[in-house]
Amino acid sequence: MRLTLTDEQLALRDSARRVLAETYDFGQRRRIAAQGGFDPQVWARFADLGWLALALPEEHGGLGCGGAEVAILAEELGRAAVLERWVACVVLAGGVIAAVATPAQASALLPPVAEGRSRPALAHFEGSDSLITVTAKARPAGVDWRLTGTKHLVLDGHVADLLLVTAQAEDGLGVFMVRPDVQGVTLSPFDTVDGGRAADLVLDDVTAERLGEGDATAALLACIDRANAAQCADALGAMGALLDATTAYTKERVQFRQPLAQFQALRHRMAEMAVKLEEARGMALLAALSVDGDADTRARGVSGARAKIGLLSRRLAQEAIQLHGAMGFSEEMPIGTWFKRLYAFENLWGSTALHLRRYSEVITRPEVLQSSLLRPGAASDDALNLTMSEEDAAFQAEVRAFLDSALNEETKRAERLNPSFLAHPDIGLPWQAQLHQKGWVAPSWPAEYGGTGWTLTQRYIFDQECERAGEPHFRGASLKMIAPVLMRFGTEAQKAFYLPRILSGEDLWAQGYSEPGSGSDLASLSTKAVREGDHYIINGSKIWTTLGHHATRMFALVRTDDTGKKQQGITFLLIDMKAPGITIKPIISICGTHEFNQVFFDNVRVPVADRVGEEGAGWTIAKYLLEYERGGAFAGGLLRALYVRLYRMAATPGPDGSRVLDDPLFLARFAEIGTDIDANDMLELAAMSSVQSGGSPGLVPSSVMKIERSRIRQEITELAAMNLGPGALRWYRERLLHHLPQQDAVTEDRMVAPALYFNARSQSIFGGSNEIQLEIIARELLG
Repeated sequence: MRLTLTDEQLALRDSARRVLAETYDFGQRRRIAAQGGFDPQVWARFADLGWLALALPEEHGGLGCGGAEVAILAEELGRAAVLERWVACVVLAGGVIAAVATPAQASALLPPVAEGRSRPALAHFEGSDSLITVTAKARPAGVDWRLTGTKHLVLDGHVADLLLVTAQAEDGLGVFMVRPDVQGVTLSPFDTVDGGRAADLVLDDVTAERLGEGDATAALLACIDRANAAQCADALGAMGALLDATTAYTKERVQFRQPLAQFQALRHRMAEMAVKLEEARGMALLAALSVDGDADTRARGVSGARAKIGLLSRRLAQEAIQLHGAMGFSEEMPIGTWFKRLYAFENLWGSTALHLRRYSEVITRPEVLQSSLLRPGAASDDALNLTMSEEDAAFQAEVRAFLDSALNEETKRAERLNPSFLAHPDIGLPWQAQLHQKGWVAPSWPAEYGGTGWTLTQRYIFDQECERAGEPHFRGASLKMIAPVLMRFGTEAQKAFYLPRILSGEDLWAQGYSEPGSGSDLASLSTKAVREGDHYIINGSKIWTTLGHHATRMFALVRTDDTGKKQQGITFLLIDMKAPGITIKPIISICGTHEFNQVFFDNVRVPVADRVGEEGAGWTIAKYLLEYERGGAFAGGLLRALYVRLYRMAATPGPDGSRVLDDPLFLARFAEIGTDIDANDMLELAAMSSVQSGGSPGLVPSSVMKIERSRIRQEITELAAMNLGPGALRWYRERLLHHLPQQDAVTEDRMVAPALYFNARSQSIFGGSNEIQLEIIARELLG
C-alpha cells in the first residue's frame, strides 16, 4: 500500500499549479466564457505540456498514466476553474475510444487527440438520471449504420470534430462515430451553468461508423466511472480554492475593529470547511484508485466518492458564499465561479442521489459491507495503491484463524451487549491474558518492551480483524496511554517494573487529567502536590476517571508550582490506587453504566520515584500522551463492525414481516454513513502511509479524524436507536446485559441499541472535545 505521492506525481502537481497560476487568471476565464467556453490557444498549450496525452494509452501516442495522475491534473484544473473540458474530451471521450475501438480505429483516432488536433465528444446521456440507459436506435445499412435519437448535454459538442454516439443495436449497446457536419445531425448549443458550453443533439437517420464491435455496455460504464473519478478530483480542487479564498478574505476583512478570522464562530465554520475538504481528499483518492477495479469496486469507490463529495462540496461552497457576505454574491468575486462549478459537478454524469443509490446497492451486499478498503494483489511502492502484499495477506489469514478459534461466543456476546466504550474488566482481562500468552496483546509496542514489533499495516489489519471477530475493547489507558509515556519519559526502573505488569494485566491504569473546574482547559488544573522529602503529598480531586473503581494505579497531572504560566508547574505522577487517603465516588452515565468516577485525594503520599520526567515537565508529557488518545489508534474497524450490526438489525424482518432496510429514507441515510466510514478509512490509511514513508499525518488530518470518528459512531448508533419501533422505550435495570438470559443476536442488538446511542454522545467530548479539535484546525488555517 502507498498513498503518498511519488516524486514524479509531485512534479506534475507543482508544474500544473504553477502553469495555471501564471497563464489562467479570472480575467482570461471571463474572456473565454464570453467566446463560447473554449480557447484553441489554451488547448494547444495543454497539448504542448503533454496533458492531452496524459490519460491515453502509450501505444496510441499517449503517456499511459493511471487514475492517480489523472486525478492530480484534474484537481489543479478544478482549482484554476479551467473552462476547457479536459475530462470530458480526453478522459471520457478518449477513454471510450481506447476501450471500445478496434486497434486500427484507435491508431487512427487517438494520436490526433493527444496532439490537440482532434476533439471528440461523447453523446450518450438522454435526459434521465441514469448512467447507462439509452433509447437512441442504430440499424445496419451495408457497411455503415443509421442512427436515430436525441442526446442531451454533449459537453463542448459545438467545437467537437467527432461525436461518439451511443445507440441500441441488435447485439447490444454500441458506440458510433458521427461527423457533426453530416446530413441529419442537428446540434443546438447552449451555455452551461459553470461558464462553458454544451449542445443538444438530434439524429435523424444519420450515417455512422461503428466503433469496435459487440455490446459496449460494460466498457462504457467503466469509462464513465473513470471520468467521474476525475471529476471528483476537479471538485476537490474547487473546494480547496474556495477554502483558500475564504480564509484569505476573512484575514483581511475587518469588522468591529478586528479581522473576521478572529471571531471564533467564523473560525470554527472555516475549520468545518477544512474537515469537509480532508474527507473529500480521501474519497477522491479512493475513486482514483478504484477505476481499474471490477464493477463492484468502482461502484463503491467511484459512486461512493461522487455521493460523498457531492454533499461535502455543496455544503463547503454554501459556507464560502456565506462567509464572504454580500461580496460572495457578487460576480466581481471568483467565489461564485467555483460555487457554480460544484453545482454542475453534482449534476454531471449522474446526480449525487443516483450515485448514492448505486453505492447503496453494492454496500448492502454482506461480502462488500464487511470488507476493508485494502485489497489483495501485487503490492508496489512505486505507485499509489491500496493493495496488500502477499506477506500481509498471509498475516491477515493467520490473525483471522486465531481469532475464530480463540475468541469464544460468551466473550463475543458480552462485548456485543456492552454499551460502554471499554469492556468490563471481568470480560477484558481474561481475553488480555489469552493475547498476552500469544504475544499479541500490545500491537503498537516495540518488540524490546514486549510488543509485537509489527508494521503499521499489520497493526491496521490486526485491528480490522479484531473488530470483525468481536473482540472486547480492553486496550484503554494502560496499553495505549501510560505505556507510551513510560517508554519515552520513564526511568529504566519504571519501565522494568510497570511495563510487564501492564502487558499481563496485573496493573489496570486510570487517567487523572480532568478536574471539576478543568476539562478542556487542562492547564487550569488545581490538584496540588507538595514535596516532603522523598514523597509528594497530594490534595484535590480528579473527575471522569474511566474505570477508576477497578484501577490499581492512576497516572495524574498535579500542580507542584503556582508561579509562572499555568502550563508551568505541572508534574506527572504515578499513583497507587490503594494508597490511604483516596476516595472514589461513582458517576453513573446516561446509558446507565458505571464507567466514570470522581477520585478524591486527601493527603495521599506518592514516592518521588513515581514521578515521570522532571518536576514541572508534566505539560510536555501530557501533550505527548494526548497524541495517542486523539489520533494514535485506528477506528475504522470498530465503525465498520457497528455498521454491520446496524445492517443486521435493519435487514431482519420485524414482527409484521417488514424490513427497515426496505425504507428508502433509511437506506439513503445508511448509504451516506457508509461513505462516511470509507472516507474515515482513507484518512487513516493516508496517515499510516505518511508515517511509513517517514512523514507525519499533520495536525489538521489528525483532528479531522478525531472529529469524524466521533460523529460517525454517533450517526450509526442514532440511526439504529431511532428505528426500533415501540421497543425503543424498553429499559433494562441490569446494566451488565450479558448476565440476562441469552436471546438471538438481532434481539440482543436491539436490546442494547438505546444505551449505545446514549453512550456515543461522549465520543465528541472526551479526548479533546470536537470544539477543541476545530480550534486546533482553525489555528493552522488562520493563526
